[in-house]
Amino acid sequence: MPNLYFYPGAQNSELYELQNSMIDPDRKVERLMEQFISLKGKVLVDIGAGSGFHAHRFADSCKAVYAIEPLSGMLKQLYERQYRNFKSNLSVIKGFAENIPLRDHIADVVHARLAYFFGPSMKYTESCEEGIEEVKRILKPGGYFFNIQNNYSEGTFAEFLRIAYGRSLDNVQKAVENFFAEHSFEHELVKTVWRGKNREEIKKALLLEFPYEVIDSIMQQFKGTEFSYCFSVFVLKKGDL
Repeated sequence: MPNLYFYPGAQNSELYELQNSMIDPDRKVERLMEQFISLKGKVLVDIGAGSGFHAHRFADSCKAVYAIEPLSGMLKQLYERQYRNFKSNLSVIKGFAENIPLRDHIADVVHARLAYFFGPSMKYTESCEEGIEEVKRILKPGGYFFNIQNNYSEGTFAEFLRIAYGRSLDNVQKAVENFFAEHSFEHELVKTVWRGKNREEIKKALLLEFPYEVIDSIMQQFKGTEFSYCFSVFVLKKGDL
């Protein structure tokens, strides 16, 4: 049974685009990826591609990009993005992480950012082992899988989570780290920010993540138009055999 997380951004494309533009504006995640493998001229598969925000960026340097997305609302945004700014080397594919409709050994790089079907069993996910095996299947020998997740312990955003849930999520972070360590992933911490033009814009984007009842408390946790945010990037290299 496919694991689907019905993210509100699928129904609010304008806010989802705004939020994507705010998160990691200096593209530190991509800079980390480049430390492992150059993306220029490579074949990249983006699993849980959402609206295609990142897939379109990757298409500027990659030889080919396959954007895999199961949700109809997100697929609509992906196709609309292609209509506005067509990339001939980008293919949009409806598919699931545990059954990727691509041939074996096609990808140099697999990217999954905030794709909640990758990780230990939690609210939205029963098991992602099938998805990890599918990634291994489509990766070329020596290829890399970058799984980018929220860090639940570091940065101001982690404090927002503590406010929203009424408790620390350090145990969740530890469970996530342990899960990926057991599956032979390396863990890299990327310290970055959310940055907006003004506080009202940031507040709107945060309402995609947090309930209205806590948003004022959350906004009081930072000043100005940016706050610290950390990604946990879990990196898996496929063997060269």
